[in-house]
Amino acid sequence: MRWVVAASCFVVATNNARADLLFAEPHADAGTVRSSAPMVHHFTFVNQGPETVEILRVLGSCGCLKPNVAQTTYKPGEQGKVDLEVHTLSQAPGPHTWSVHLSYQCGNELREAELQLRARVVTEVMVQPAAIVFHVDKATGREVTVTDFRKKPLTVTDVRGSSTGLKAHVAERGHDRKGNTVYRIQLEVTEDYPDGRHEEYLDIYSDDPAYGNLRVPLTIVKRAPQHLTVAPDHVTLEAHNGQPLPARIVLLRDNSDEKVVIEHVLVDDAAITCTWAQGPNNMATLKIRVDRAQIHGDSLRSNVQVLIRKPAPETLTIPVVCTID
Repeated sequence: MRWVVAASCFVVATNNARADLLFAEPHADAGTVRSSAPMVHHFTFVNQGPETVEILRVLGSCGCLKPNVAQTTYKPGEQGKVDLEVHTLSQAPGPHTWSVHLSYQCGNELREAELQLRARVVTEVMVQPAAIVFHVDKATGREVTVTDFRKKPLTVTDVRGSSTGLKAHVAERGHDRKGNTVYRIQLEVTEDYPDGRHEEYLDIYSDDPAYGNLRVPLTIVKRAPQHLTVAPDHVTLEAHNGQPLPARIVLLRDNSDEKVVIEHVLVDDAAITCTWAQGPNNMATLKIRVDRAQIHGDSLRSNVQVLIRKPAPETLTIPVVCTID
């Protein structure tokens, strides 16, 4: 059985002196890894207890991880492993510690375990956004940038969407304010894309063996035309002469003037924070802030996902673009 989790590792049971699931290395260090390069770590374990262990739940702290467990039950003496895939594209440079919480049952007892994986991420090549969520009711487009900070940059040789409803092409090769090579890739969800929720990806190929295939995960939700107006429908922020990035107010209004209530807001980048409130009138107000200190390079391209509770459950996507000098 495959478990998809949002964070990283496991450890020995914490609520009992006896640990039925014994991990050979519950706290692992992957050393230095390249951002955007594939990263998979294997946590091996054995059921050293006298009874069969059943894995009930695996919960993690971020969506950058995909742990896989081959099965949910392990007999006494049986070995297993957790294959942990880390999506390094979305990780900021510097040290990281990822963790995953594991719940399992041994006989009539419920037990818990936790693993940890450490690594230092080095960013030579950056892809923004590192992951994209589309909530669409018609054909729409999005820009993805690839920035190479090295003196000898890679060359993007091809870009491909994972289905015929996704069109991608390199629109431009240029440079940012610091002279780094930047590729701008246009990604389009076509008008005839099927309804429903779909997991897709954008593949970016280059001539550099270390970054031969940069894969950007995409979630596309095709829905009926929305009934809310977002103003502005995208946010662009600029900062000059060392000044902080300004905050931006976004108003959400129902086209029938019904009351708009925000349930929650999700951000795709740790540099972005959001607050929201009711009003004015039946509208809802969202304030978007970006921490300049957490931006690597001189630009940021990301998204804010706004989960609407009223007048009807709906999710809105607001692109956020920041430039600094």
